Amino acid sequence: MSIATLLPSNHIFLDMESTNKEAYIQSVLEREQHSTTGIGNNIAIPHGKSEAVIEPSIVFARLKQPIDWQSLDEEPVSVVILLAIPESQKGDTHLRILSEIAMKLMDDEITAQLKTETNKEQIAKLLSE
Repeated sequence: MSIATLLPSNHIFLDMESTNKEAYIQSVLEREQHSTTGIGNNIAIPHGKSEAVIEPSIVFARLKQPIDWQSLDEEPVSVVILLAIPESQKGDTHLRILSEIAMKLMDDEITAQLKTETNKEQIAKLLSE
């Protein structure tokens, strides 16, 4: 299972209107109560594991206006990479996907491109190759 498979272009939203993070599902909100998923550099990786999720998937959203996410660096978030994981796959699948994305985000060039790229297929490619 690759990130390219989990992140089709219809899961990528550019200039998304949002005023807060409360629009996310209950499992993600519960996870957020334990510690922030705002990793810094204007990026958050909220994730939740739920029986309501049938197949693992990723949703990418770049917000039109950054929002407060209680991030580790105390900066607002403009890029959100949401992971949806079935409860039955909460171990290895969840950690593998999170690890792959975190490795990509260590590259400053990729991070900068995620903040400005307008081609959805290119965004998916940046996170999957």
